[in-house]
Amino acid sequence: MRRCVSFLISAAVVMAGAGNSIAGDGDRVHIVQVVAKRFTFEPQVIRVTEGEPVLLVVRSADTVHGFAIRDLNINIPVPRAGEGVTVAFTAPPAGQYEISCDEFCGKGHGQMKAALVSVSRPTTQ
Repeated sequence: MRRCVSFLISAAVVMAGAGNSIAGDGDRVHIVQVVAKRFTFEPQVIRVTEGEPVLLVVRSADTVHGFAIRDLNINIPVPRAGEGVTVAFTAPPAGQYEISCDEFCGKGHGQMKAALVSVSRPTTQ
């Protein structure tokens, strides 16, 4: 079952492309491809809108990394240069949330940071 779900998520990602959205259950899912490599994440800033469903697909370009957003209780291992690991969540309230590598990956590990920036939903009048 897990392989089947992984395949479906991968297919959705291929259809949507990096940083695009696809139709979900009533809401659109914001899909973002993330690449971890010594000693950076690409993109450096992930922008989302509070309350929207988000699916991150995180891959390593080299060695084992971690992907952690502590304020959101997200902490996933990212295996050495291989298949993407997915994490799904609802975008948090507006603000900036630090992303860090949670797996020692070499000398520059401590500087391996990025940001999740959540913006307020536009008000409708």
